[in-house]
Amino acid sequence: MADPDNRDGVVILVGIKADVRKAVRVNITLPEDVLEQIDRFAEAHGYTRSGFLARCQARDRTRKGNSRRLAAAVM
Repeated sequence: MADPDNRDGVVILVGIKADVRKAVRVNITLPEDVLEQIDRFAEAHGYTRSGFLARCQARDRTRKGNSRRLAAAVM
């Protein structure tokens, strides 16, 4: 170790269990112009299409009243 105070130190690796969720393929229908806008934005900001849509959902989920909006959309 470069720091003299740490010369007697020991480095260890500790495994952690990550909360990994299974990805599921879905098929959706969108107007062509909407899909093009999503793709342009995602590419410009370093996202994949799926990553962008997942981020939008996560952001929306944090907004107040989301459960009511989601229920209304589904019904």
